[in-house]
Amino acid sequence: MLIEKRSISGVIGKGDLYHNNRRFVAENVDKSRIADNITIISEDVKTVYHELFDKSLAEYNSKQKRKDRIIKDYHDHIRHSRQEKEFHEAIFQIGNKDDTPCGSDISQRATEALKQYAESFQQRNPHLRMFNAVIHLDEATPHIHIDFVPFATEQKRGLSTRVSLSKALEQQGFKSEGKMNTCSKLWIENEKQVIADIMKTLDIEWEQKGTRNEHLSVLDYKKKERKKEVVALENKLSRLSDKETKIKAIENIPTKKTMFGDNLTVSREDYENLAATAKKQIASEKKERKQKAEITQLQQENTQLKSELTAEKKKNADSKSINLRIENAKLKEQVSRMETVLKKAEEFLKGKGLYELFQNFVLGIGINRNRNKNGLE
Repeated sequence: MLIEKRSISGVIGKGDLYHNNRRFVAENVDKSRIADNITIISEDVKTVYHELFDKSLAEYNSKQKRKDRIIKDYHDHIRHSRQEKEFHEAIFQIGNKDDTPCGSDISQRATEALKQYAESFQQRNPHLRMFNAVIHLDEATPHIHIDFVPFATEQKRGLSTRVSLSKALEQQGFKSEGKMNTCSKLWIENEKQVIADIMKTLDIEWEQKGTRNEHLSVLDYKKKERKKEVVALENKLSRLSDKETKIKAIENIPTKKTMFGDNLTVSREDYENLAATAKKQIASEKKERKQKAEITQLQQENTQLKSELTAEKKKNADSKSINLRIENAKLKEQVSRMETVLKKAEEFLKGKGLYELFQNFVLGIGINRNRNKNGLE
C-alpha cells in the first residue's frame, strides 16, 4: 500500500461535554452522520472525583481545626476554583478537511489510529484519569476529544491527592523548560509522537510542517538593530588597529644625527611617508574617539531597551493574567448557572415524559459554534 503523509494537530481545549457527546449539535455537524461517531469511554465526572479524591479529602478534613477550611464536596470546590479546572481536554486530529475528509479511505485509517491511541491513553498517562473520549466522524475531518481529570499524588499542601495539570504532568516526567516549552506543550508533542508511531503501522507517515517565528515587537527590533550597529563599529575599530600596526613601522625608519647638532635627518622618501602617515594618524585618532563614543552610547541605549523590553513583557504578562482570571471566573460562573438550569430542565421534562421530544427538537435546530480552520471543534 502507498504510504501517505499527513499532519498531526494537537491542542489542549476548553472541554465541552455537551458538544462532545452531541447533547447539543453545532452548525458544522452533519446530523445524518452523528451515529458514525465512536465513543471510547463515557463516565460521570462526579463519580471519577469520588474515586480519585474521597480518601485524601477525608484525611485533609480530619486535620482541620477550623470549620471554614473543611471541604464538603471536592468536585464542587474545584468547579468554583480560580486556580484549577474541573477537567481538561486534549483534541487530536490527523490531516485536514482537504486531504483527509470524513468518508475517504485515508480517513478510515486515521480513525483507526485515533482509536488505538485512545485505547492506550490511560496506561500511558497514569496521572490523567480519562473519563470521556469520542471520535467525531460527523464533521469535516476525523478527530478525537479526550476529557480527563489530572491528579497529583503525595502533595504536601492541601489534599495529598489533588487536581493539578502541571503537577500531574511533572509526575509523568514532563517538566517545564520555560514559556516556549511548558509541561503541557511537551506532553502534547509526546502524544503526537505516539499517534505518529501508530500511524506508521497503518501506512501513514507524520508530515511535520515547519513553524514560523512570530514578528518581533518594536522593542525587540530596536534591540536587534542596536546590536548590529555595535558589531559594525567594532569591525571598524579592528581595521583601525591594523592601521596602528602600520604606523608603528615608522619607528623603524633609519635616522642619523647631523653635524650641526642633535637634529635627525631622514631621506626625502621616508619624510614624505612620515608626513602622510602622521596626517592619517591624526584623522584616525579623531575618528576612533568618535566611534568609541558612539559605541558607548549605543551600548547604553541597548541596555535601556533591554530594561524597557523586560518591563513591557512583564506588564503584558500581568495584564493578560489578570484579564484571563477575570474572564475564566465569569465563564465558570456562567457555565455553572447554565448547567444547573439545564439539569433542572431535563428533570422536569423527564418527569413530564417530554425529554425524548425535547432531544429531537434540539437535534433539529443545532447551535451555532465557531470552527477553526483545521476543523478542530
